[in-house]
Order: sequence, then structure tokens, then C-alpha cells
Amino acid sequence: MSMPEIKVADIGLPVLNEALMGGVPRGYTILLGGSPGSGMELFAKQFAAAGIGKEKVVYFTTTERDEDILTTMREFNWPTDMKIVNIGQEYYTKVLEKELLISRYRQEGVPLEYILESSSRGVGEREVNFLTRVTYEVSNLTPPFRIVLDSLDFFLEHYEHSKVLSALRTIKAHTQYNESVSLVTMLTNVYSTATQSGVEEIVDIIIELEMQRKERGFEKYLVVKKVRNHPEKTGVFKYYVNSTGIRLERIE
Repeated sequence: MSMPEIKVADIGLPVLNEALMGGVPRGYTILLGGSPGSGMELFAKQFAAAGIGKEKVVYFTTTERDEDILTTMREFNWPTDMKIVNIGQEYYTKVLEKELLISRYRQEGVPLEYILESSSRGVGEREVNFLTRVTYEVSNLTPPFRIVLDSLDFFLEHYEHSKVLSALRTIKAHTQYNESVSLVTMLTNVYSTATQSGVEEIVDIIIELEMQRKERGFEKYLVVKKVRNHPEKTGVFKYYVNSTGIRLERIE
């Protein structure tokens, strides 16, 4: 009896596609971890670009401007026809900008009643739940789609970790049910064991970008730490960046 063929999606790195099942199985959610400067943002863009033209691609960003994302992708000659949901920009305009204005009022000696009046006018916007915003956007997607959430750290900083894990489960469930793919980025060695293990349990694939200092710089490694139901697919690769993006080399 022949085994059913696994439906896969291009992860954006040919060597990694080959090391997995010809790509990432549809329905899977990937966790991409690393330290600042390891290349997580570039990997996320390369993953997003690999789906453009084949899937609806939605890129949630919490740290970059839209134009910076698109400029980087154009530098590597990647397609850019995707939807960007800029949570970081919304957070600034709906929360930080008003807080900065109130701080300036206080510094300039503006009467308290005026500050309170200005604050109350924006209270509805300040209470926007960005975690709900993301899950709402995801729930409206129809297959096939590809989600990039860069990064989970923003939500872990602003919301109870249990609620973030619940939202991640929702994203994973919607991705799985619709045979689509999702990638979530998160810093490593930052959170409690309970939070880290909670995230890792939910996702299907865990990839980490590691840098090791050498005499003349850094050696960079991509580590596949988890592939659900396929522990034989874990492994370590060297990676580098050239004019076409991130490229991998097998370590024999």
C-alpha cells in the first residue's frame, strides 16, 4: 500500500526544502528563533517571497516600516506583491504618540484637566488589542495562504504570555485546517522555560539561527531542532548571505 503524498510549500531555501520533505508540509507552523543580528528578519522576508504568486501572503511586522521591508526585498530581486500589516506603526500612532503628547503637556505645564480631556478622547484607540487584531486578520484568510509574524516578542512584551500562547494556537489551528503555512519569529534565551516550551510545543518545526564568534568574525549556523513526527529531519547547516539571499551548506 503506497503512502499518501505529502503536500508541501517552498520554504525559500532549496537546501532546506530538500532536507525536509521537499518543502514545509502544508498545515505546518514554523518557529524561527535567533539572537539580534542573526538574520531572522531576512529569513522571514525570504520565506514570504517564496509564496508570492502561489499563495496569499500576509506579513505582520512589529519593528519595521513598510518601505524598509519592501526595499530589502527588492535588493534581493524578490517579489513584493504581499499584504503588510504594520502592528508596530499602529502601536505608535494609537498608543505611543498620545503618551508622548501627554508627557509633553505635563512638561510644558498644561493644566491637568486639559491633559485628562485629551487623554479621554483617545482612550478607545489606546485600548485596541493588537493580539486580537492579528488573530482577526488571520481568521479572515482563505487558503492557500502564507503568514509571517515578525515578531512574537512584541506580544510577549505587552500581553500575558498565556494569552499570546492561546493566540498562537489559534493561528496554528487556522493554518493547519486550511493546509497553509505560517512562520513566527522570536528571540532565543529571553523568556522563562514555561513560555519557551509552551511556544515550542505548539509549533511543528523549530529553526534557530546561531552565530559563533571566531578570530575573524562569526560563523553562522542554521539548526533544525524539531520537525513534528520526523526527528530524523533535524540537522545543522552553515549559512551565509549573498546577492540572492540566505544560502545553506550542508555539514557532513
